[in-house]
Amino acid sequence: MKKLIFFILLVAISATSFGQYRWEVSGGPTFSKINIDNIDSEIGTGFYFNAGYGYLMGVRAKTSFVFSLDLVQRNSDINLVPTVFTPGDPVFVASSKSTVKALQVGFNPKFRYLFGRGKDRFRAFVNVGPSFRLNTKVEIGGVELESDEYEQLVIGGVYGAGFSQMIGEMFDIFFEAGVMNDFTDNLNDDDTSLVQVDSSKFFDFYARIGVRFRIYDARR
Repeated sequence: MKKLIFFILLVAISATSFGQYRWEVSGGPTFSKINIDNIDSEIGTGFYFNAGYGYLMGVRAKTSFVFSLDLVQRNSDINLVPTVFTPGDPVFVASSKSTVKALQVGFNPKFRYLFGRGKDRFRAFVNVGPSFRLNTKVEIGGVELESDEYEQLVIGGVYGAGFSQMIGEMFDIFFEAGVMNDFTDNLNDDDTSLVQVDSSKFFDFYARIGVRFRIYDARR
């Protein structure tokens, strides 16, 4: 047992000895389109803010794991044709254009692969990872939905590519563009009074710029 514990500690020390810890903050626009069955939708513009903590691995610093918190506003225009009319519900003109707005907060762990060497000042990268986001507020046509009318947790994926440029020995500036998609629905199939849906998944294009700050061995 003691030998096993010693071996685990040795592996952990060896791994961390080749690592770099970094913080990063970024933001930019997101262009979202929601897929709702039998309803036409168009791309709307929102925002995407991200604050994360990364751990760079390996002697050549080729791979990185980044854990970040997201704040995302996703908007999409739809031609709203309600299928349920009950007393007190808003009445929409058939085929009137409305906007679906979803404000989400969440967690996005990513695996990032970097091209070049650890000492290069300019480096390109690609990253991929899942997203776990909570819908904090959802509106359709300016009407805020009740919490039981939309799904609380939305699981998706984030796929991006970009580049970074070292500024001095402690900072990078970076640019990233990519896509996001949902694996689960945003609206509740049974309880959404404004529309009846079988599918309500967002697909997004995004672009963001940011700053990365090193807190360990910036020259590696």
